[in-house]
Amino acid sequence: MTERLYLSDSGLLDFEAEVVRVAVHDGRPAVVLDRTAFYPESGGQPADRGTLAGVPVVDVVDAGGEVLHVLGGDAPAGRVAGRVEPGRRRDHVQQHHGQHLLSAAFEARAGARTLSFHLGEETDTIDLDVPVASLGPAVLREVEAAANGLVFRDLPVTARELSAEELARLPLRKPPAKGSRVVLVGDLAKGELEDASPCGGTHPRRTGEVGAIAVLRAQKWGDGTRVEFVCGARVVRALAAAGERLLRAGEALRCAPAEVPDAAARVAEEAQARRKDAEKLALALAAGEAERLAAAAAPGPVRAVLVPPAPGAPAYLKAVAAALAAKGRVALLGAVEEGRAHLAFARPKGQGPHLGELLKAAAAAIGGKGGGAPDTAQGSGPDAAKLDAALDAARASLT
Repeated sequence: MTERLYLSDSGLLDFEAEVVRVAVHDGRPAVVLDRTAFYPESGGQPADRGTLAGVPVVDVVDAGGEVLHVLGGDAPAGRVAGRVEPGRRRDHVQQHHGQHLLSAAFEARAGARTLSFHLGEETDTIDLDVPVASLGPAVLREVEAAANGLVFRDLPVTARELSAEELARLPLRKPPAKGSRVVLVGDLAKGELEDASPCGGTHPRRTGEVGAIAVLRAQKWGDGTRVEFVCGARVVRALAAAGERLLRAGEALRCAPAEVPDAAARVAEEAQARRKDAEKLALALAAGEAERLAAAAAPGPVRAVLVPPAPGAPAYLKAVAAALAAKGRVALLGAVEEGRAHLAFARPKGQGPHLGELLKAAAAAIGGKGGGAPDTAQGSGPDAAKLDAALDAARASLT
């Protein structure tokens, strides 16, 4: 069994240990030490990085009671000096303990229990057992403020193994999954306990070391909610990134950053109006094209390859085909846009061939997919060179 030094002191970064076993993990050299300050990946928290005897530690794995240090070079022997990379450890301590405080706040303020936690490279997530509809912006801000209140009070944090009697007296947020190590926030002796949660991760000595907690967003996750957040130095980076994005948006919209929301809404409204105008023009063009095709085509199905204007081939073909069907004609139309072939078939409602099945076969001929109802169908495919042949085959099947 490896003595896990990080359990008693998450600030311990330099240590000495004996190599007790050399192994291979995923094709890389690895060693087991009699004692280690390296945290192995577990409980949603990634593994530490650092060096052993100057050799890079590229992964740390919990291997049934032993901690396996996976190396980026030859395995050392004997007594070695270990060094945990401080920036990564500090970040993980901030994210993991911040999660404890945020989960406690969600449970206390919103009755939302944390089911799982993931510490990512850029952001973190917790999954809650309540629907996202119950966690509106006001609730998220209230929970965020409560969690940061615990940070700013700089409360003491204790992480230690407890007896069965001590565990029974504590208001644990969740039952212990393995072991009896519990992270306590507040002063238990004074009866000022803010949170108690079983955990084998790395935690600070005081909540103030978390720095700050920012809730980024909440989204539906199954029947519950997934909350994305950041803590500590990541809050500063997230704020800087958000400010940069806002600045670029303001430059694109030609407004001050504070005016971006109103300017974006105005641009979206104008774009929607332009889209509606373009659709009206396309429908007018489609009606005129249908008139021309109906007048020029011989009796029977109208088979044609068109050159579509904006807003694009699918919408235009559909509009022309519908206009032809309204005139009592069967339309078998195609077009090529950006190298891709598009199809639209239509006929008057009532008895007649099943155009959905007919178009499905035509779309297959151009290497794509499509289908629809008996009286109207659409599809597309990448083989534009075969569009004429596909339309000819469709017309031949109707005559």
